Amino acid sequence: MTAQAAKPKKKFEVPHILLIIAGIALFACLLTYVAPAGEFDLDASGNAIAGTYHAVERVPVSPLQALLWVKRGIENAASMISLMLIGGGSIGCIVASGAFDDILNFGVYKLQDKSTTVLVPAITALMGLLGAFAGTDSMIAFVTVGLVICKRLNLDRICAMGMFYLGYLMGMGATFTGMITMQLMAEVEPMTGMGIRIIMFLIFVGLNTWWCRRYAIKITKDPSKSYCGEILHADEDMEEIKEAPFPLKGILVVAIMFGIYAFYAWAANHIGWDQSYLVACQIVLAFVSFAIYGKSMNACSKEFFKGACSMGGISLVMGCARVIGFVLTQGKIMHTLANGAANIIGGSGLAMAGAGLFIFTLIFNLFIPSRTSKMAVMFPVLIPIGDVLGLSRQVVSLAYQYGDSITNTLTPMSGPLVGALGLADVSYDQWFKYAAPLMGILSVISCAMVAFLASIGYVG
Repeated sequence: MTAQAAKPKKKFEVPHILLIIAGIALFACLLTYVAPAGEFDLDASGNAIAGTYHAVERVPVSPLQALLWVKRGIENAASMISLMLIGGGSIGCIVASGAFDDILNFGVYKLQDKSTTVLVPAITALMGLLGAFAGTDSMIAFVTVGLVICKRLNLDRICAMGMFYLGYLMGMGATFTGMITMQLMAEVEPMTGMGIRIIMFLIFVGLNTWWCRRYAIKITKDPSKSYCGEILHADEDMEEIKEAPFPLKGILVVAIMFGIYAFYAWAANHIGWDQSYLVACQIVLAFVSFAIYGKSMNACSKEFFKGACSMGGISLVMGCARVIGFVLTQGKIMHTLANGAANIIGGSGLAMAGAGLFIFTLIFNLFIPSRTSKMAVMFPVLIPIGDVLGLSRQVVSLAYQYGDSITNTLTPMSGPLVGALGLADVSYDQWFKYAAPLMGILSVISCAMVAFLASIGYVG
């Protein structure tokens, strides 16, 4: 009798976000049975008033009731879902038009013969700019282009990651367009607070550019200092960088995109445009980008549909996550949690309160790196905490945005990070050694900025 073959060990698999939401919802139901119930008095705007917390009768919520609220949660998120679907379709069309590819390909082609001190920072900054306006995780594919460049310059694989992966990710972290959903979740007018966001964009992208350039120069002078243990060398079979024409159409698309968003931000503040105008602007932007490239409106419609479909799963998550807020609110423990958090982080003033929200998001992001999915889970709790602590919704939005972005570059839970490391053939420990100090610097700067804005009562 032959010995039975050993069963292969199951690999640990990160739970899907829907399972995480279901687990949190069940835990919230349990809390309604055991946690003390309480409420704050609310002002005319519906914000919790500090110092008015008082106990109320407990109202337990069963898991069955939570399940019945799923439909209500999706309906409740309808306004935001509509903006996400239209935004996804619009960005999908802009990316599919080829505008960003043309700009990047031209930049790489024109700079390929430049020295390390010019090429590396130029590409890193360009990737940051593209990531800020229309960054998607599909941009990790450009890491392969980075390997070609690094062979030409005798750099290592980490430089390819630093230029292209970290380049676009830093832009996404300080995004100008992706912040709209965050502001809506925080009940802030979209596209406000642009001055601070531009400053933080320059800090994020500028520091990353300097960091990558510094490392590239260091290993050029002494290859033994490479974290990979070796540098790349040109070979006969190396792929050639193709000639790219001046991207006039691409620049025009990006200029129009920036102009439309900037004009909407102005019009919302001075003319009173609501979110319906934002939707209209995004639809026009999608079709204009294809028209500039001479592509058919039918093709544009298909790409718009595809981009909207890519947001379908996230929209479902947003709706389902609303159930957690319903359970906590109907069970009368939302304000209990807010009061507890406020007592922990709010005793040392507004600055420490803002820093506390940032640090909490920073740590939580290690376990759920998906910005949009995590947003739906966290904002129902962050908003009343911010209200009780006296923080403006704009500060809450900024604390979440920067806390969310930094640890995406380090957490092994991140699919894009794992994919980029695989493309570049870089081990996690090598990447951590390179990126962790930079993320530490950005964390300190971001925390200080949020704390400062909180202390002055910044509202954008």
